[in-house]
Amino acid sequence: MSIPDITYNIILPIFLVVGTAAIADYILDINPHALSRLLVYLFTPALVFHSLATMDIQADEASQLIIGTIIALAIMSALGYGVTRSLHYDRKLEGAFILSVAMINAGNYGIPLNRLAFGDAGEARAILCYVASAIMINSFGVFVASRGSVPTREALLNMFRVPLPYAAALGLLVNATHFDLPNPLIDSMDLAGQAAIPGMLTALGIQLSHTLQSGSALKRLKQVLLASGMKLLVAPVVAVGVALVLGFAGLTRQVFIIEVSMPTAVMSGVLAIEFGSDAEHVTATILVSTLASIITLSVLLSLLM
Repeated sequence: MSIPDITYNIILPIFLVVGTAAIADYILDINPHALSRLLVYLFTPALVFHSLATMDIQADEASQLIIGTIIALAIMSALGYGVTRSLHYDRKLEGAFILSVAMINAGNYGIPLNRLAFGDAGEARAILCYVASAIMINSFGVFVASRGSVPTREALLNMFRVPLPYAAALGLLVNATHFDLPNPLIDSMDLAGQAAIPGMLTALGIQLSHTLQSGSALKRLKQVLLASGMKLLVAPVVAVGVALVLGFAGLTRQVFIIEVSMPTAVMSGVLAIEFGSDAEHVTATILVSTLASIITLSVLLSLLM
């Protein structure tokens, strides 16, 4: 498939939803905070729990994808931290920069992208990468977002106040033990989880709209371009290296590289708002990296497909 075909058939449908949400925000001036809280505390945990509890994929392949994703994000976090130390960023911007370069938009962008590119099998593997990234975002990401505005002890405690890691652990337990949950319970998790991806796409559109209207991307252009460059150009190299070391092959390798190469996670902006990090920097990087990813992901998909 050519790069224009990939852009038109795989990436454009996602951006039509995001763009519609951005236009709605421009007209209605939507407050993103309530939606952010619903995503953090209800819809995303439900999606993760249901996906893990019902997934049908070999355990070794699933663990490979989860471990590989965590390793790749840890490497990007370390690289981001090194950049902030060398440039003497303050603590608040340091946390925001690390969030920007390390946390991937594996859910609301990565899952539909891999579904459109590789079908149901690609979507199943993308969900595993998303689960790993979501665990990182909702544990380490919460800590990083919090430490710029609260003491380290409170930032550590915030890691245990979000439900997603518990939802992931319960989902894995249910899957491993083949425990039959009551149909009303599993169906309710499925329904709530289905709201997560459109909810995150909507949140992305609202955040991009707010960022465009505030002009924060221009105010912080140098920092934002640096973070976006690391996210879109350095992360794919890290992903290829991790895939080689862990022996990924076939569809698993393709999905893994695409997921790690996704732009900055919408949830990074959600956490920056929720826990008092430098939200302007994060949302500006979400804007720039998301728009630039139309090109980088089209090229990457053309090389992998």
